[in-house]
Amino acid sequence: MLSTFTDLLRAHGYRVLEATSGRAGLEATRAARPDLILVDYHMPEMNGLAVVEALKGDAATRSVPVVAFTSGTAAEANRLVRAGCIGFIPKPFDPGTLPGLVAQFLGATVARDRRVARPSARPAPAP
Repeated sequence: MLSTFTDLLRAHGYRVLEATSGRAGLEATRAARPDLILVDYHMPEMNGLAVVEALKGDAATRSVPVVAFTSGTAAEANRLVRAGCIGFIPKPFDPGTLPGLVAQFLGATVARDRRVARPSARPAPAP
């Protein structure tokens, strides 16, 4: 599944970093500072919830948006969101929809970051 998603996203122009375990994903995130992280809930070494908690507990990676893939229950999805995911993609899903979903998540997070980084150009009203 990882290679399928990677190939699909690369074919749509995304630069993709792959990690085959939760620990490898944490290391890659600290080294590369990606614009978005897609994390599977079920991974070797650490599950997706543990990865999200580690990312959000580290000042160096806290601001990187995370989206989780999950085939779990609504309660598990809610735990992921409470841990810091900006959303989740329920499994199973059509892999062909992944590039569009990634674009939507990136659009929402980049737009938010731009609003925060660029305050309004209009001067404040005089008192």
